[in-house]
Amino acid sequence: MLEFHPLTERDLDALRPYLGRNPHRLCDLTVGGIFIWRDYYNTEWAIHEDILYFKVDYPGFGTLFTLPQGGDRKREYEQVREYCRRRQMRLIFYPIPKEELEPLMECFPCSDAVSDRNAFDYLYLAEDLKYFKGKKLGGQRNHVNRFLRTYGNWDFAELTAGDRTDVEAFLDRYAEGTQKDSGTFQEDIRKTREVLKDFAAYGMVGGVLRVDGQVVGFSIGEVVGDTLFIHIEKADRSCEGCYQMLVSQFAQKFAGEGVEYINREDDTGDLGLRTSKLSYKPVELLEKYAVVIKDGPCPEREGCWTVAQAEIV
Repeated sequence: MLEFHPLTERDLDALRPYLGRNPHRLCDLTVGGIFIWRDYYNTEWAIHEDILYFKVDYPGFGTLFTLPQGGDRKREYEQVREYCRRRQMRLIFYPIPKEELEPLMECFPCSDAVSDRNAFDYLYLAEDLKYFKGKKLGGQRNHVNRFLRTYGNWDFAELTAGDRTDVEAFLDRYAEGTQKDSGTFQEDIRKTREVLKDFAAYGMVGGVLRVDGQVVGFSIGEVVGDTLFIHIEKADRSCEGCYQMLVSQFAQKFAGEGVEYINREDDTGDLGLRTSKLSYKPVELLEKYAVVIKDGPCPEREGCWTVAQAEIV
């Protein structure tokens, strides 16, 4: 029987081992993706028979259940269905990677799957982002070269506790200079401060880019399997080529042996952000689906599973 509890920072150590099982490379199934957004989505968790479950409240869509972190999919899905039946709740799974649609269809043949393009993760080859080689990344390489010509006295180093004051001061300037009133932007800034405050507890990797000793950008992420996930990436837009330099240096520093891919998360439907992320030439857009389960038999037709493309918010 599932018993859910509100997710807090204190749960990090207990849940971290389960979040190392992420074969689909989705950012939503990582420590950063779950804990940074836990308050925004009112995330709750449950562990039953060594399987981790999450329940979230998605704005404009209601209560959703993420992909259980375990092995026997049929048993896991039945646990969630029974939980919803007891509470007379509709059952929706989100985000479900494309590879998991067929197993879900076998368990719930009368269901609808809706894709959310705004939430697709951008997946890149690590080698591409390290050095921007080749014609397809010539534009990014030019930005890096312009940065190098313009700013002779620069350095990139691993983020340490000693950098916290300078990085927080930069984050203050970044937030003040970015005109975004959305709830997601404000929550992103709040949780970035939290991660900086408890960097060791989160167990992430971070890097700081400086010009003439002043912070002009920083990134924070984590490595899971063969993928480096970039959860936080802030740079001074007035510093020419700063973002491209930050991306390149972060990849060189932390996409080490065994890391083949870099996940830079989604674009939230922001046109400027989408244009930017596409310009780095992703090798794949990782699709995500909301799967609405229609409980009960479907006598009117056999197999009424449908898949559509639409935004879910």
